[in-house]
Amino acid sequence: MRKRYLTILAPAALALMITGCGKAADTASSAESSSSQTESKSETSAESKADIGNKNYVYAKINIPYADYYYGEINDIAPEADPASLTPKLDAPDAAAGIRNEGNYDAVSSATNKKAAKYTSAVSEVEGDGSKITGVTEVNVAISKSLYEAAKKAIEEKKESTNPLLTFVGEMTETTDKTPAEYKVLNSDGTFSKTVGNTVKNDAKAEITTTSKYGNYEIDIKDLELEVGNVQGVVMETKEGKKYGLEHLQNIWLTPSELAFAVAPFTENHGNVQSYVRYQDIPGQTISKITYLLKDADDIEIDTDLLCKLLAPENYSAKGDESANYSKDGTQIHYTITSDDSKYSLGRIVSRNKDVDIANVKDENGTLNLPKELVPGKYQFIFTNDKYADLSFTATINSGLTADKFHFENNTLKLDENEAGLTLKEYLNATTSAKVNDAEYKGGKGRKFGKVAFNEDGSINLDAKYSNDGKDEPVFKDAGTYKIQLSADGYPDLTFEVTK
Repeated sequence: MRKRYLTILAPAALALMITGCGKAADTASSAESSSSQTESKSETSAESKADIGNKNYVYAKINIPYADYYYGEINDIAPEADPASLTPKLDAPDAAAGIRNEGNYDAVSSATNKKAAKYTSAVSEVEGDGSKITGVTEVNVAISKSLYEAAKKAIEEKKESTNPLLTFVGEMTETTDKTPAEYKVLNSDGTFSKTVGNTVKNDAKAEITTTSKYGNYEIDIKDLELEVGNVQGVVMETKEGKKYGLEHLQNIWLTPSELAFAVAPFTENHGNVQSYVRYQDIPGQTISKITYLLKDADDIEIDTDLLCKLLAPENYSAKGDESANYSKDGTQIHYTITSDDSKYSLGRIVSRNKDVDIANVKDENGTLNLPKELVPGKYQFIFTNDKYADLSFTATINSGLTADKFHFENNTLKLDENEAGLTLKEYLNATTSAKVNDAEYKGGKGRKFGKVAFNEDGSINLDAKYSNDGKDEPVFKDAGTYKIQLSADGYPDLTFEVTK
């Protein structure tokens, strides 16, 4: 039994949430592997674009659900030949049905309704306190004129289709003969081709880690500057010949050079459950190419050599001290690694989302001797292995200071001299959150509060402001008294009043 698509002019993003009956196919298994996949897209797409001219095609912008957007990319679907003679294949099956199921290329749900709207290249909608992203917005598409006219006639005659061809044609309310810089071709069976357009190489360097708050793997691409609103999609390709499409918010972050994905059940630190089905077979593979699909512009292709290590077995673990007292002569952290025959060693230390220099860290029989530069704060100790995913634990290094060592007067914060040799600058660099009257500063704003709201000498910066969506938001807007509450890992909480 196959689902028949009604020829109503409903939004494609909504209509295509309906899935055909039958067993869902795994994304990777449906991707074709051929020698043509090793060619650069700039070569293949240039040839395709030469074959597609204004004579046989019309162009439009429509919203496309993720499954349909990526189906052509991961399966290397080409535009159909002989466009002048194409007619609708209304009985062709919905080819992308097998990847619409949950965990594959379905909607991205979020517990917050604030971030989704910032992904302007994605189709998003608010759902109460949360939000949902269903696909890519304003995608350039091409369709042969003969197919377009025949499909419009089928819509007028209220015919039905087992694939979404007529739904997509119904979305094309405005068409043009002008060929855009990049586009997808709508074929007669309701599938979209891979993107037609130019692709340029970028020599940016990429790194991968298995220690992330947002998935089993995180990729950081250095010195790649892109506006998230210009990124319609990202495709990862492995040297084993598989392709994987990434979705906004869940995999593609507001800083598009940062990507993350899960390959097993995973809930990120904001409480969002990550989709993982389409990535399940990637452990053990090596990502050899990452392509950014850009709106109305040349796509960007980056060659990589990123091994996706196998997930560590369930009995593997790293455990260590939850806290330790800071010493200028060297702080000690004790730990234990549980593994079978796989050797782990200290690979990284992360604090405040940044790597810490470990050159002077000494590891002696399960004890890490830290240099004085690792001042009070929260640290993640990450142990690496050539085969399996990283193991880690987190410890807080305590300052040993009490609140009475801090003094606030004349709008200036001061710290008494202390045995540990800690300074006010180190404290201000360690802030994690703040509250100014009823306004709360958490996350990145909380981590920056010590630098934003204070001058180097500890005096309050009454002109302090944060930039939010291009607008400046002052911390101390009006004249008056402000109650400040400060928190910093490893230090006592502080409360004082600022006068403006």
